[in-house]
Amino acid sequence: MSKKKRPDRDAEKQRLAFYAGQQRLARNRTIIGILGFVPLGATLGCGIGPPFDLLCAVPREAWLLIWAALFGSFLGLTIRLIRERRRFERGTPGGRTA
Repeated sequence: MSKKKRPDRDAEKQRLAFYAGQQRLARNRTIIGILGFVPLGATLGCGIGPPFDLLCAVPREAWLLIWAALFGSFLGLTIRLIRERRRFERGTPGGRTA
């Protein structure tokens, strides 16, 4: 009977580790998505008033560069979440493959 329980426990541990990793990636993706609005708002908010005048000191291209980097990270994490979920559902062993 112990041989039967062993694979069940291993599968349960693997499933729990997968879900924990998915939650961590989703949380990071959410944070990066929210941070992406900061440079976008800074670009659009230039010239509104005194609190935002300091943002105008940074060139618009720099704000757009920061926004593009954050958006790329957001997109990369989204793709990684999807690929890892599909790999887990197929039962392919974990690990990074190109």
